[in-house]
Amino acid sequence: MSEPENPGGASAAAVRRKRLIASVISLAAMGIGVVHVVRPDVKIDGTTLALAAIAVVPWLGDLFESIELPGGTKLQYHRLEERIDATEQRTEEIRQAADDAARQARVALVTSVSEDTTGASPAERAAQLAHEFTELRRTEPSGPGRTHRQEQIFAELVRLTPHLADLDPHAALASDDSGTRLTAYARLYAIPGPQYLGALVEAAAEENVPFNQYWAFQAVGAAIDTIGAGRVELATARRLRACVSRVPENSDRARALSAVLARLDDDAA
Repeated sequence: MSEPENPGGASAAAVRRKRLIASVISLAAMGIGVVHVVRPDVKIDGTTLALAAIAVVPWLGDLFESIELPGGTKLQYHRLEERIDATEQRTEEIRQAADDAARQARVALVTSVSEDTTGASPAERAAQLAHEFTELRRTEPSGPGRTHRQEQIFAELVRLTPHLADLDPHAALASDDSGTRLTAYARLYAIPGPQYLGALVEAAAEENVPFNQYWAFQAVGAAIDTIGAGRVELATARRLRACVSRVPENSDRARALSAVLARLDDDAA
């Protein structure tokens, strides 16, 4: 529950904190004055005053927007805090974008160099990979090792699925099996099919496996790039936008979805 705000926009807790800090500083100053009057022989040297000033400075930001020191030096607390926060946020965004780019690059690399050494047909191998994916998620705990293997499975499916003439993306997208759905996402990521966009968006919105949902949004982006954002049906765009509230903030899925929505927003602009 949010705190009530005063007319100036500050929360009640912030106002109480400012009053408390101001009171403490005032009492400390009065205490020093009383000591000076009662015990004038007690000398407070420059070092003591400097230490007292250092102790007080971190709290001044709650009282002042800025303070000007002798010589014209001006300390602007809140603006400095805002700049630091903005820099940290931008750094995190860059790091996350680099992570996403590295993830897609790993898939592209595996796709370009992988070879089937099992002797199975593309359909048989795709079925094996879908089953392995489902079992992997059922038996292995979440972690870097599982994620790495999932990326390898997806990459191999991206390579194989264009050769599956009998694959029905609509049926695969509606499957209860996470491996089968991943097969559909891989196919539509490798060969974006505009006729499947509506079903793909619906599957992405309802997807309950985070890894799958990430690649579902990537496949949606590939489809939009293929047909053009201006040809995306209004209902499909609305369904995508409704996903924002259902995807965890600052997750890789949220970033993938944000990139898709940016395509639509750029076209609208």
